[in-house]
Amino acid sequence: MPAYVHINLRVIDPVKQAALAPRFQAALQEAGGRILHFGRVAQVLEGNEAPFPIAGVFEFPTLAQALAFYNSDKYAPIKAERREAQQARMFVVETG
Repeated sequence: MPAYVHINLRVIDPVKQAALAPRFQAALQEAGGRILHFGRVAQVLEGNEAPFPIAGVFEFPTLAQALAFYNSDKYAPIKAERREAQQARMFVVETG
């Protein structure tokens, strides 16, 4: 069953963000993931907590592959740099 990683973020260091984006995309694709959406939040529909301005959705064939990517040695340095470049909320869901 497919799994989807959702990220909601605010860029705090545009230079670091720009530098890590191609590496993140390459690592994601290598792990079997793909970007379904990455862009501005268009409109808040419900909820009291304001979202960060950017949202992303990444698809993986399975939850195991999504978690393996997130916890991988390849993603670890990218994750550390991402945390310096942005504030983020991230979660994963599984369909089915």
